[in-house]
Amino acid sequence: MSFSVRKLRDKPSKKQLWAGRAAVLLTVAQPVMGVYHQWKKLHTRSQKKEHRLGILKRTLTILIAVFIALLLLAGIGKAMMSVRSLGVRNIINIAGVNLPKDEHGHTNFLLMGQGDADHDGKNLTDTIMIASIDPSTQSVVLLSLPRDTYFLNTEKMGKGKLNTMYRDFRSYLIFQKGVEPEIASKEALEYLAEEISSKLEIEIHHTIKVDFIAFTRAIDVLGGLDIDVPYDIEDYEYPNETFGFEPFIIRAGPRHLDGATALKYARSRHTSSDFGRSARQQQLLGAMAHTAKEEGVLSDPAAITSFMKIMSENVESTMTLRELIGAAELGQKINKGNIISMQLNDRNALYDYIIEPGGMMYTPPRNLFEGASVLLPVSIPEFPVTWKQPKSFAELIFRNRTIYLEKPNVSILNAGAAPGSARKLATELIRFGFTVVTVENGDTEKRESSMIVAPPEPDAVVDFFSTMLGIEANPAPLDLPTQQRERATILLGKDYRYTPLQDLVKNLMKNTSTSWNGNRGNKINKGNMGSFIAPISFIPPIS
Repeated sequence: MSFSVRKLRDKPSKKQLWAGRAAVLLTVAQPVMGVYHQWKKLHTRSQKKEHRLGILKRTLTILIAVFIALLLLAGIGKAMMSVRSLGVRNIINIAGVNLPKDEHGHTNFLLMGQGDADHDGKNLTDTIMIASIDPSTQSVVLLSLPRDTYFLNTEKMGKGKLNTMYRDFRSYLIFQKGVEPEIASKEALEYLAEEISSKLEIEIHHTIKVDFIAFTRAIDVLGGLDIDVPYDIEDYEYPNETFGFEPFIIRAGPRHLDGATALKYARSRHTSSDFGRSARQQQLLGAMAHTAKEEGVLSDPAAITSFMKIMSENVESTMTLRELIGAAELGQKINKGNIISMQLNDRNALYDYIIEPGGMMYTPPRNLFEGASVLLPVSIPEFPVTWKQPKSFAELIFRNRTIYLEKPNVSILNAGAAPGSARKLATELIRFGFTVVTVENGDTEKRESSMIVAPPEPDAVVDFFSTMLGIEANPAPLDLPTQQRERATILLGKDYRYTPLQDLVKNLMKNTSTSWNGNRGNKINKGNMGSFIAPISFIPPIS
């Protein structure tokens, strides 16, 4: 038997052992590492996608908020179709939610405008307006509150002028309570809405606050505005960007305004009153709406991108993204001819013959308010000061809007009442937003009882005035001239005793379950509905 001999290997070193083990581990781990790298690649891609999606959601939130403001303020419901063309729901895979409503089926917003960071009145909300949307009538009612409105007391925000309350309470939350600025701002918006809601007894569901930089640059994106300046403006004390003054002069007649000039046109205060400025602001908003619609700007992707960039830091809202989309859908239902615009003001005929719809405010002596010019609500009786008049006005325009949309002419005839009775009632009706075209003695026999002329066919407008005033509707006297008759003709007889409208609004609440769009089987003829498109009074802050 033969043997073969071979030399045995030397014992391996520790280094060789570890190298072998590492090779084994790498052999085993290689497929695992491959899977990991593949996962990491997909995860990074997913994170980037989510980041982009997050940015898209935020920018779309701002865009939708701005468009909602345009819809509420200018009534251009079809403008939201441009947002639809972006495929909002497909892009962010989210659906809008139904917005809350009050007991009358209305969704109510508080819309506010303030200065930018360079404005000498930063965080002053010089524009405050309630917008109430009613899908059933495809209408929106806008009620503006003057910036100098003074709250003698509030539940949480102390006392002061309306345009300072957001700023002061926000500062209090930040510097006294240590609340983060973003949270403090939202809480201040919510509390201000609660206080206004309490004063007017109007449930406010959400707040939108806009910086006027958005207004200025948006006009430039629109290519400027063509307007008809109603009178010469010569303002030699227009505030400039260095806290000084510069002249602003613009002549009456057709003019094309860029954003900077339009802002000066809106802000100038030395040629007319604050209410004159409001009229110019309303004119500009109407021109913006018309231009955006006629030029198709809001369906232009490049213009939409510009709006997103301009307004991303100039809009704040208490609404969630889904609520914003829901509001956009709600805005589409607005009929541009069904916009009612009113403003509380001091044209109340208490001290002169000047009277306007919304004349519910007055200016008290300045020495009672440390020299400040403020507005308080007219009160009957004079003391204590109450919000009963503005509250009654809000009750009428928000909850009986179909009557205002009809815009009926009213004739008030004295047929035996005490001298001055017709004028007194006419003044009251005008203050509450009705159109009184005739105030005179009736060319008819004196009457013992007051009456409202009832037409041959049922008429909801006649029923409305009959119920509110507590005056029966009867066929017209045979001797009443046709030229003295209007849609609502009121004859004041010997039994008439003047009662403030603030005390008569309750008659409507007793006698109507919803609103005056069909009580007792009477329906308003929408085909003959007047286009009560008063200029809209929202614009970013003016000071």
